Amino acid sequence: MEQPDRLIQGMAGTGDFRIIAAQTTLTVETAREILDLAPVAADALGRALTGSLLLARLLNKDARNQYVTLRFDGDGPLGTMIAEGTVAGGARGYVANPVPPDPSLKVGQAIGRGMLTVVRGMLPAGKPYTSQVTLTGSGVAQELTRYLMRSEQIASAVLLGVMNRRDGVAAAGGIVIQAFPHTEEAAIAAVEKRIREAPPLSTLLEKLPIEDVVAQVLRGMDYKQIDSSFDVPLEYRCSCSRERALAPLVLFSREELQEMIDEGGSEVKCEFCGRRYTFSREDLLTLTATHEA
Repeated sequence: MEQPDRLIQGMAGTGDFRIIAAQTTLTVETAREILDLAPVAADALGRALTGSLLLARLLNKDARNQYVTLRFDGDGPLGTMIAEGTVAGGARGYVANPVPPDPSLKVGQAIGRGMLTVVRGMLPAGKPYTSQVTLTGSGVAQELTRYLMRSEQIASAVLLGVMNRRDGVAAAGGIVIQAFPHTEEAAIAAVEKRIREAPPLSTLLEKLPIEDVVAQVLRGMDYKQIDSSFDVPLEYRCSCSRERALAPLVLFSREELQEMIDEGGSEVKCEFCGRRYTFSREDLLTLTATHEA
């Protein structure tokens, strides 16, 4: 029986390291189906979705509306890629070019070089915090590791993996390891060595549940999982609504709205989930009133 997607938490090194890990196989497979992703696109977005969920869990867990959005603007064939994760366990994503012409590209090449924008915020109130780092073409995990080191000045390691098969995503997940300020350099070096020696994460994820994957990666590092009552269920979940779909139409000019009215209405498609919202002539006539007010 397939394990449900979930996020778990733990400690290692007798309290020197904070561990957050996620199994996201079903979440990534749902994204692949909804967005009709080629394997390299599913691999790239799957890693980004997992990363957004892990980073969201680093925020204040008591505020359930908090989210992290990762926007990859690279010069690779995938184009713009967006992944959003919430502290409550919901994730959604978007890839501008879901089927790149060269299916043999690695993730780093498919994303390319450019800019990674990380947005942290809480809906609906509060101004989001935004920061940016350059994309080096090295892969999603490496880019997020650089971001955490630069933004938080905390020694961190991000491990991400996606295993694609002909019939879809066979396994996906990730781990974030963060050293606490008191951690000695020798302990950090020991964890780094253990990570280098561990098998590829995607290989482990295909064979083992996330609890055992973390234990395997951190074997000999005194890893302990926090009580499972703190686990967070994960799923692909879009927060779009009819009201949110209508909001951007307010930005259209009166002439543009009139053209839509003359055509009998308008349809808006959510890029994250494919849901379509139809707006009648009467709906659009209401919007024209905002230009006349």
